[in-house]
Amino acid sequence: MMGMYIFLASEVMFFGSLFAMYFYMFGSHPLGWPPPRTIPINWWPLPAANTVILLSSGVTCHYALDSIAHDQRARFFVLLVSTILLGVAFEVGQGYEFTHAHISFSGLNQFGSAFFTMTGFHGLHVAGGLVFLLLMLGRALRGHFNGRHHVGVAAATLYWHFVDVVWIFLFGILYLAVTAV
Repeated sequence: MMGMYIFLASEVMFFGSLFAMYFYMFGSHPLGWPPPRTIPINWWPLPAANTVILLSSGVTCHYALDSIAHDQRARFFVLLVSTILLGVAFEVGQGYEFTHAHISFSGLNQFGSAFFTMTGFHGLHVAGGLVFLLLMLGRALRGHFNGRHHVGVAAATLYWHFVDVVWIFLFGILYLAVTAV
């Protein structure tokens, strides 16, 4: 677990630098943010639904860990598979949003560049978390985890909660703050 904590500390620094870049750009635009002629993505309905989906996956992941810790294997499998499916649904929603956004990923649109960079890296982290969860599912199917031995599942759960927390900040800053009236 110590390795996961150290890894997550480096991830906090990575996302911290992305947020610092965003706030620097925000502060560098005295005429307002996002820049003129930028149509930000409204937080309703798709981003809000995606947020509920991702946060729900955090709940199912938490209870999956609790289930394996109490040797409730059937419940663990249902909850872990639910977590994976919810994570895939989030990625599909993000993919749809990327392909239908009215902002561009270019140097001419700083908000668009920041938006796609920040949400894109988050999406890559979610994809990495899905790989991690699939590996845990495969190991669990081979009987590698039980109530006494489940550090891998605990590490995957900790990582999954990290991507949830990052999304809360991204949602608040990139969606709510720029479209709230």
